Amino acid sequence: MQYTMFLWPHANARYQVESEKLARAELEIMLARLGVPFVLDERGEAGIPSLRFASRRALSAEEMCILSRHSLLYALFERREDGALAPVLGRETPRIGGDLTGILKYRGKTNELFTQLLVNLAWLAGAMPEKPRLLDPMCGRGTTLFVALNRGWDACGSDVDRAALREGEQFFKRYVEYHRRKYVLSRGSMTLRDKKSAPYAQFAVEDMRLRLAELDASRVDQAYGRGKFDMLCADLPYGVQHGATMPLEALLRLALPAWREVLRPGGALALSFNAQTLPAAKMRALLRAAGLRVSEGGPWDRLSHWVEQAVTRDVCVGVRP
Repeated sequence: MQYTMFLWPHANARYQVESEKLARAELEIMLARLGVPFVLDERGEAGIPSLRFASRRALSAEEMCILSRHSLLYALFERREDGALAPVLGRETPRIGGDLTGILKYRGKTNELFTQLLVNLAWLAGAMPEKPRLLDPMCGRGTTLFVALNRGWDACGSDVDRAALREGEQFFKRYVEYHRRKYVLSRGSMTLRDKKSAPYAQFAVEDMRLRLAELDASRVDQAYGRGKFDMLCADLPYGVQHGATMPLEALLRLALPAWREVLRPGGALALSFNAQTLPAAKMRALLRAAGLRVSEGGPWDRLSHWVEQAVTRDVCVGVRP
């Protein structure tokens, strides 16, 4: 079977080229995880951002469901012998709203399609239950959490930036009210060591939970306990727009043991970072030192991409044994 995947376009021509490289790596990881024998074609459709691949058999309904989560999928077509394209798949229907992740704009925001890639990589690397629970220990205004909610998952986020958390909370409240979705908003606090606590706001929407907590990233294990999450995703400070309060390597040495602790066995961690300030080899060494099994080789080594002059972003993924 011959397939063509049309990719989501990007206004920046240079980033479009970079995103196509990412899309190819993500597709390879997906098909390999599904156990689908495939051959990627270097050609796409002329003039259209796209990927072409051949499979020895037709994709099953379950495999189609997984491919519908590809971060840059616009539509998937079956390519017939006469060159005609028959549509077979669109993007997964979001549980909350397709525009949830993109409406809130602010300086330094990570592209929401890339955030979906980050979540996908963690999901594909680990052994996941039907409904994983996700933690973003540096969540900012909550884009990663909104991606998880649109998948129907529970999501918890923490940050030390009280203003960012408040903005994310207010935005989500306005969003669900505008779309007339029933919700319950509650507040509480989680007990930490040294007689300290971490205040949080929690939304209950349908069968999902969203929690935003004011909490240092290195103390998530104290707040949540061991093995509470299936996935941990974070877009780490780039050292350009974010203005980290300490060097990233020092931050990771402090936080990674806590991040590993909150993952259950088989859970996965995906981190994006600026490889100009912290090389991928160093990042992988830090993950191994924290007791995580690093996903590497093949497409896992082809996730580095240009973002801007001072930022070459990469992704490293680790699994708790």
